[in-house]
Amino acid sequence: MVEVVQNEKIVLRWGSAEPGATHQTTVTMTFADTGDGRTHVKIHEAGWSDTPAGEKAAFGNCEGWTGMLCAMKAFVEHGLNLRQGFYK
Repeated sequence: MVEVVQNEKIVLRWGSAEPGATHQTTVTMTFADTGDGRTHVKIHEAGWSDTPAGEKAAFGNCEGWTGMLCAMKAFVEHGLNLRQGFYK
């Protein structure tokens, strides 16, 4: 964990999904109250190589973040764990 600001931001680093990569990407998640009981979430991941492998890995992670946010919404609103058994 690099930085946490309660109810506003989480910044973390983790290993790049690029094959053979040894560098890390930086993930920044920001949270904003919309004023109507909802939260606007933005996720930005930076540090990918400017190569076809980097582009493919970045796109794959983009899909992963989308899935994670959908699963989180289902859990928070309905108590459903959509990720259970997903990685078997």
